[in-house]
Amino acid sequence: MFAYVVYGLLYIIIHFFRLIGWWRWSIEGVERLPPREQGGMILVMNHINWVDIPAVGALLPFRYRLSWLAKIEIFANPVAGWFFRNMHVIPIRRGKRDLAALDAAAEALRKGAVLLIFPEGHRSRNGILQPGRGGAIRLAMQAGVPIVPMAITGTEHGFRGTLRREPVHIKIGEPYYVEPLPDNKIPADVMERLTTEMMLKIAAMLPPAQRGPYAALIEESPAAGR
Repeated sequence: MFAYVVYGLLYIIIHFFRLIGWWRWSIEGVERLPPREQGGMILVMNHINWVDIPAVGALLPFRYRLSWLAKIEIFANPVAGWFFRNMHVIPIRRGKRDLAALDAAAEALRKGAVLLIFPEGHRSRNGILQPGRGGAIRLAMQAGVPIVPMAITGTEHGFRGTLRREPVHIKIGEPYYVEPLPDNKIPADVMERLTTEMMLKIAAMLPPAQRGPYAALIEESPAAGR
């Protein structure tokens, strides 16, 4: 109950500022989201600034309330740890293959969670897409849920940019499934291909100057990001 109240209050506050036209946050492609009653899903999105999280949380319909992975260090304080766990944040040890965290995330997905993952692994700060990692691929295969690619622009200047009424925009792409492999074991070359395909779907929704290492691949094959 606590988590729903806090999430709901933040949702109402952000939408109030949008309603009066002060926060110029917008979203397109909501109709592409898998129906909520079908169960869990993984949202993969580029990561620029901490503002990305409240932006996507507020712009998605309330029934798509988010869960996400976060570095275990923020759980060190008992009060903060209690708060984040109640807000459906799953702690993970960054830089290591944290099997317990991945199993917890997969179980949450099977129970219907909407899990937001930033496959770059860290904030770019300048808005230019960084090389992606394959954790979302592995989780989608393990839990049998769709991946929904998304792209955010406009958060380069953080909350200060929001106060200056700079626009923030989110695009939602077409959901897709990753075909399971025997025992969910993914050879390195297959993981690299699947990760690149996922990142191309994100990159294709970004302005050309922000596509980073994936810009050339999209130019070579415009269909690569579809």
